[in-house]
Amino acid sequence: MTPLSQVLRRYFLTGLATLFPITVTLYVIVTIFNFADRKLGRLLGFEFPGLGLVVTILMIFAVGVLSTHVLGRLIFPTVELWFTRLPFVKKIYPAVKQLTRFIFSETDRDAAFRRVVLVQYPRPGAYSIAFVTNETQTTVTGSMKTIVTLLIPNPPSPFTGPIILVPKEDVILLDMSVEDAVKLVVSGGVIAPPLTAR
Repeated sequence: MTPLSQVLRRYFLTGLATLFPITVTLYVIVTIFNFADRKLGRLLGFEFPGLGLVVTILMIFAVGVLSTHVLGRLIFPTVELWFTRLPFVKKIYPAVKQLTRFIFSETDRDAAFRRVVLVQYPRPGAYSIAFVTNETQTTVTGSMKTIVTLLIPNPPSPFTGPIILVPKEDVILLDMSVEDAVKLVVSGGVIAPPLTAR
C-alpha cells in the first residue's frame, strides 16, 4: 500500500471505531423508543404519554439482566462469534468491544491501566503515550530498580501494542486521565488534551 492509502485507511478505521459504538447505541435506543411511543400504543388500543421512554429503559435493564445470567452467557457469545466472522466487521468489533468494556466497567478500568506516562519510544528523542500496567522491583539489571511495565497503544485500539519494561525514572508521569488518553489514541491524535507533567 502507498503511504497515502495507509494514512487514509488509518483515518477511516479510526473514525469508524469511534463512531460505531455511538451510532449503534443511538440507533437501537431511538428505534426502541419510536416503536414503543408510536406503534405499541396503537396495538394496545390506547395512548400512553412517555410509554416510549419507559419501554426503552425497561429494555436496557432486560438486556443487562440477560447478559449477566446464564441465558445471556449463551446467546451473546454466539452473536459475538457471528460478528467476528463478518469480513469487515471482524476488524472493528473486537476493538469496539474492548473500548466499550473499558468505558462502562470500573473494575476493568482500574485493573487494566493505572497511569498515563510519556516514554522515549521507539527511539531516543521520540516520545510515545503509554499506559502503566504494572510496577515491580528487580535486580535483573544489576542493581535494585523499580521497573514499570508499559503498554504502547496502537491506534485505533488503545488495548493492543508492544509491551516494554523501563526503569521508573525514565518515564514522565502525565497529568492526564486514562479516559483522555484513550480518546487520544482512538481518534488518532485528533482529540489531544494538553501534555503536562504531574
